[in-house]
Amino acid sequence: MAQETEFPSTAAPVKERDESLDLQAFLDEIGNSREVSVNRVSGRDAAHAVLCTLARRLSDGEDVKLMRALGGDIGDLIGECTILRGPSHARRMHRDEFISDVADHLRIPVDQAFRVMTVVFTAIRDRIPEDEVAAVASQLPADLADSFRRPV
Repeated sequence: MAQETEFPSTAAPVKERDESLDLQAFLDEIGNSREVSVNRVSGRDAAHAVLCTLARRLSDGEDVKLMRALGGDIGDLIGECTILRGPSHARRMHRDEFISDVADHLRIPVDQAFRVMTVVFTAIRDRIPEDEVAAVASQLPADLADSFRRPV
């Protein structure tokens, strides 16, 4: 029988990849992906569409935590979105509505928007600690949260 191992609470999160928190590296990673380039969408536009839709879905406190976890210029992309959002609370939306909002923002087909969303989600989660990945995922519908979490 396998035993559970307790990890110290001070342990640093293990990231899948050690990605740069530099904005240009983030945008290049997104923009150079096949899923984004095939739709003739820039990395910045793809990141903006997904981050703004995500910011509308998260509570006011959680969007700020994500913005801080991403740090610097990447976090500022979310800051631009939350400023436009105003003093509202998290807006409930299901996976299909989330993806449809991204598709509308980018003017691409919904099936392509899902692929773009996945690329941006990967770029985000490779740059934030595991506890922040879990916190963001906890505020998403189950099927969308699965897309946000790190692959096991």
